[in-house]
Amino acid sequence: MIIRTGVLLLGLVFLAACGFSPIYGHHESSPAVEAALSNVFIESIDGKDGQFLRNKLIDRLYFHGRPAEPTAFLTITLSSIEVGLGVQKDATTSRSQLDMNATYTLKDREKKTLFTGSAHSVASYSRLTAQFGTLATQRDAYERALNEIGEQIAGRLSLYYAEKKRPSATKPSPQQ
Repeated sequence: MIIRTGVLLLGLVFLAACGFSPIYGHHESSPAVEAALSNVFIESIDGKDGQFLRNKLIDRLYFHGRPAEPTAFLTITLSSIEVGLGVQKDATTSRSQLDMNATYTLKDREKKTLFTGSAHSVASYSRLTAQFGTLATQRDAYERALNEIGEQIAGRLSLYYAEKKRPSATKPSPQQ
């Protein structure tokens, strides 16, 4: 028991010494990522799935409510493809795969592009003999894919702001 405690404490010391800093924490020389994310306005996204994703991102990014005066604007475009898998003898499918993509662009107030990226998710679902069951599993697959895409976008924006606001690598002093 004492050895495990010692190893844990030693590991924490090494973790602190490696320059580890939390994404959402406050940094001495830069504003918090949390504040930067709270000032991103999320534009409307077309379709029912787009609104579901937008609501997930609002819940994920806005820590203190929607921004009164946003400093950045996030535009997202969704696309999805469903492919039938598990083809039976009568040419019906018993399983489907959903392939969903999102491309996003972060722009400042002057419409200058700050960051672009894409997120991708694959979800599958069973096609049942009961139509309601199939619709329920299909909707669940869409929601799982959209949740994953939302987490990818939020994570990448967090990393963007964490890296953007940090000072560049320590420059050698002229005395060296």
